[in-house]
Amino acid sequence: MKLIEEGFLDRNKKVILIAVAIMLVSAIAGAGISFINADGNYNVISNALSSHPAKNSTNDSIGMGAVDLFIHNLTADLVVVLGGIFFSIISVILVIFNGISIGSPFGIDLPYAMTTILPHAVIEYFAGALALAIAFKITSLEIKIIRNRNLKNTIEEHKIDLKDMLAILIAMIILLGIAAIIEAHITPMIATWYFGL
Repeated sequence: MKLIEEGFLDRNKKVILIAVAIMLVSAIAGAGISFINADGNYNVISNALSSHPAKNSTNDSIGMGAVDLFIHNLTADLVVVLGGIFFSIISVILVIFNGISIGSPFGIDLPYAMTTILPHAVIEYFAGALALAIAFKITSLEIKIIRNRNLKNTIEEHKIDLKDMLAILIAMIILLGIAAIIEAHITPMIATWYFGL
């Protein structure tokens, strides 16, 4: 049984691009809002870290491990996916809120955000956009079921959409795993190197 059917990208390109656009616009809005509200207080965290580095500190006990990060992010993205049952309204709200919170640090402290968020965020938040794409596909299928008034026939007719959702879900899970490893192990090294911690 083939998981990814021919034409997968053509069928799903639009929904994935819309989900990515919602995430990006939200992140840019978050950065802009933070920048405007910073009132001239930029790079406070970066300046504090650079001027008072903690010598000989160990980061072993700081932060979450890769498995904890993976479970946390997977849970959040599965909530977004399941929001598709409610016509993706909850999903869109969660992704917009998440995008704004991602972008906020970039508006007030770019060096800090670039070293402590960006290394893993690109992958992690693309996975979040994939979760939103799945939610949109669930909503689309739900609308077709309501129109046809026949669950069994509609599901039978749209098996390929179910396979596409499964393929996107698997890609999302893999990306979250990669992002969790980067966030737990590589991001702290980059921040330590940059700020001299």
